[in-house]
Amino acid sequence: MLMKPMRLSLACCLSLASFTSFAGSMGAPPPPPVVDDCPWMMVGSLGYAGLNGSEGGQGQSAVGRLGIGKILRDYGRSSLGFEIGVQNGTTMQLYIPQDTLDVLGGVPITVAVKPLLDLLATWRFTPLSTTAMFGDVKLGAAYRRMDIVNRETVNNKSQFAGEVQAGLGMPISDVATLSLLYQGIYGADVNFQANAATGTGLIANIPVQNGVLLSLNVAL
Repeated sequence: MLMKPMRLSLACCLSLASFTSFAGSMGAPPPPPVVDDCPWMMVGSLGYAGLNGSEGGQGQSAVGRLGIGKILRDYGRSSLGFEIGVQNGTTMQLYIPQDTLDVLGGVPITVAVKPLLDLLATWRFTPLSTTAMFGDVKLGAAYRRMDIVNRETVNNKSQFAGEVQAGLGMPISDVATLSLLYQGIYGADVNFQANAATGTGLIANIPVQNGVLLSLNVAL
């Protein structure tokens, strides 16, 4: 006869435990949203740049650059990441001594420097805790192509070159920053060679490019 009260008590305890567990799960707060501390970034830049080796400064022009990047690791006051970008080119006449041009008929050589592609490692750091100003350093490689305009006796040229961007910036909102950067894309003298026997010319290198960029970064 004692078994029935014991069974009834056990059933009541199990029911109470189940109800308490169900009620607790219904009243539990939802988990906090996941915040990405290493976001993707959209990068837009405008500036002015000059290519060495042009005739009469024709290599100087306005430039625009569009890129996308990712912060890979955040260390508090500094972060590391990468960036992929594309930047517009320009058209210019190469500076070549007239006696060399005379071998090819004396007509100036015009080149179209195509839009470049680059891949950069990025480092952003805040040197002082008392200011929001930060430093930006970007190092990597750029792929460039220079095509001869309306001429088949001179070669086109494609080259990879080292690139550096460096400067200072400030946040302008919770998701955006503005930086002023020096940009250098390394190269060498054109070193143009004319062959009188074949009537052809040879371009050995794409020249150095230096410029200044005003860069807007927006976290996605």
